Amino acid sequence: MLKIINNLKKKKIPLDDYINTCLYKYKSSYYEKKKIFGPRGDFITSPYISSIFGEIIAIYITNFFLEKKLYSFSILEIGAGEGVMARDIIDTINKFKNINFSYFILEKSENLKKKQKKNLNKLKVNWIKSLDDLKCKNLFIVSNELLDAFPIKHLKKIKNDWYEKYVCYDNNKNKIISEYAKLKNKNQKIFKLVSKNNDFIEFSPLVIQFLNQIIKVLKKNKNNCFLTFDYGYQDNKFKNTLQGLKDHKKVSIFEDPGNVDITYLINFNLIKKIFNNKSFNNIIMSQSEFLTRAGIIERLRQATNILTSEKDKLKLEMSVDRLIHPKKMGSLFKCLIVTNAN
Repeated sequence: MLKIINNLKKKKIPLDDYINTCLYKYKSSYYEKKKIFGPRGDFITSPYISSIFGEIIAIYITNFFLEKKLYSFSILEIGAGEGVMARDIIDTINKFKNINFSYFILEKSENLKKKQKKNLNKLKVNWIKSLDDLKCKNLFIVSNELLDAFPIKHLKKIKNDWYEKYVCYDNNKNKIISEYAKLKNKNQKIFKLVSKNNDFIEFSPLVIQFLNQIIKVLKKNKNNCFLTFDYGYQDNKFKNTLQGLKDHKKVSIFEDPGNVDITYLINFNLIKKIFNNKSFNNIIMSQSEFLTRAGIIERLRQATNILTSEKDKLKLEMSVDRLIHPKKMGSLFKCLIVTNAN
């Protein structure tokens, strides 16, 4: 993208500014223009693998409220992609009798918002501009592969000083490069959240800000809940997991800016500390454990009994296997559930 390169020729910018520019800032940025998801995109997410993923989440949400004898509630999906999971959740909950629910979507990308409105035009969905727009009680917030889409910083400790990664354009080499510069703001909140034996930190200030907004929403009602899925790890030590994705392959984040997804693995220990510091109940488990405990095996058995084609049965079984197998998405992907009540 010429606009990004021309800007970098003028001055170096922090890594998270570079990522934000590549993904969101312009109409020519990644999330604002192209086919992203599914086999014809650059990566595939769980809702595209099987509608059972959305069905299980819908059943979990419904049971969450039915156990409290609540028959009216609201669902907010943040970062809804093309609306695939939203459609599956809504269709599933609509099969329950005597349930009254509203579905909201909060989406940053105007490109994806247009696709959502097209794909969900026959369903009752409301789009909001910020979390402050929601005034409803009994709210369930859900997202899938949201946190990894936030721009991140890289901080590195060299001797006793902290440095931050910047991105610039090397005119001699005629390419985009990165380099570290001494950290300007040493009072960042991140240092209060990480263990002192870290000499490298990969984090998103916007994720910390976002999760604090979620906490404010959860505080409004004891029946509110936040559920999110993402790939990541649990460790007090940070790893450098930043990568570009194009055509389902890993590439450099400096390759073809604006046409490559830039993502990273979530350190769920950091996420957990944010909620623990505010005394919020939270639990982290593998995607496999969540889906299995929520009934995906039973749902698979039920669905395959209805199907008459052996080919369709095998396809469905392979899809569920991909979602829950430890060597596929089952272990790498984690599930975080947060409430302000037991």
